[in-house]
Amino acid sequence: MSQKKRGRKLLVRLPFLLILLVLTFSSVSFDATKQFFESQARFAALVTDDVPILWGSNKDQEPTLIEISGVHAIGSNNKASNETTVLKQPQAKGKLRHDWSHHEPLSNLSKMIQAHQQNCSLPTVTYHIDNLFGFGSHLAIWSQGMCNAMEMGARLRSYNPIWLWLDQTLCDMEQQAHKSPLLCYFPTIEYQCGSIDEQDPLSHLNNVSDPRDLKRHQCAMLKGKGEKMAVAFRAASSEYIFRRISKPVIREAERQVGLIFKNNSGIAPDDLITVHVRWGDKFWEMKLVVIQEYLDAISSLLHETNGHNRTANIFIATEDPKAVLEFKNATPPGWNIYYDRTVEELNSFRPPKGNRASHTSKNTKGRAGLVGLGSLLVAMEAKYFVLTTKSNWSRLIDNLRKNILDPRCNGCTKMIDLRYGVW
Repeated sequence: MSQKKRGRKLLVRLPFLLILLVLTFSSVSFDATKQFFESQARFAALVTDDVPILWGSNKDQEPTLIEISGVHAIGSNNKASNETTVLKQPQAKGKLRHDWSHHEPLSNLSKMIQAHQQNCSLPTVTYHIDNLFGFGSHLAIWSQGMCNAMEMGARLRSYNPIWLWLDQTLCDMEQQAHKSPLLCYFPTIEYQCGSIDEQDPLSHLNNVSDPRDLKRHQCAMLKGKGEKMAVAFRAASSEYIFRRISKPVIREAERQVGLIFKNNSGIAPDDLITVHVRWGDKFWEMKLVVIQEYLDAISSLLHETNGHNRTANIFIATEDPKAVLEFKNATPPGWNIYYDRTVEELNSFRPPKGNRASHTSKNTKGRAGLVGLGSLLVAMEAKYFVLTTKSNWSRLIDNLRKNILDPRCNGCTKMIDLRYGVW
């Protein structure tokens, strides 16, 4: 093994050794510690062999958003190629219809979450984010962790300085990521108490109850209250998370809007319909929606909004190139179809089979996380939505539609849900 590769492995493993020393003298349960280290070890095995992690601070640099060198495309064998390539991202500057730089919470539950996180007299509990699931899943799990922390009477802080979805070429991996991996995208979600929050999260010796274990650790606020309360709390959590989005994410969304709607002066049509297509490996959890179901739902929305008398403008939010191809072949005349930039820009980095979004993010040094959030904000430019809330990403879109868009436009949006889900 080369000295350079040995050094890189040491850099990746060093934080885990420090964590182990702290946790050895803490009251953290053995099972929770074991689960966290197993997940981090699996990720470390991936990044040290394929993708170099950038440990330098980029917090004061403006992103060029042109290309990233040294990323790894996926080969036909479903593994990252040994040869590095360049992720090319054309520049453009569009205009978003919605201002995501600041939203005051409007729902009572979101106000309650904000007040709780701003109560600096409370102790802090740490939630260890894994590197095994999709971006939407992590935000959904954060919602459950938040509820558990509130029940414990503590503020929530996330921990994972090499979080899979952090853009390593843009985010401050040296300092900010150690405070909370979410700060690069959501600056105030867990960081509102000044010097108190400057402490290393691992100095707080308590972990939040496992938010994935709903049978044993679901908070009393949701337990036994029925799905209506769970849906409301998840929507309020999304509202809180997205109350302030960082400038790099907004710039990325503006870039995508400028490219996607370049024939409309870089602005989304005001009658846009967003259709989220989640295929890939989702068949394990739900019956996949066929193209004709999407077309029927779009036709229903057009009829309901008098859209059959005008040109239909439809944004296909998907990272699946197969979905794009099938839509192109099935689209009736008179429909303008706009496609997600993730398909064109990240397709070379995703596995040929399944979804495996985590592999795409790994092979782009986390840039897939930034691109995904930009795509989400593009999807939110619509008034009308065709979703499958059995998918975490669709549910996130619907949460933002209900709790951020609708209250500010007097309930102007409409949504058709083809696969209903709460969790």
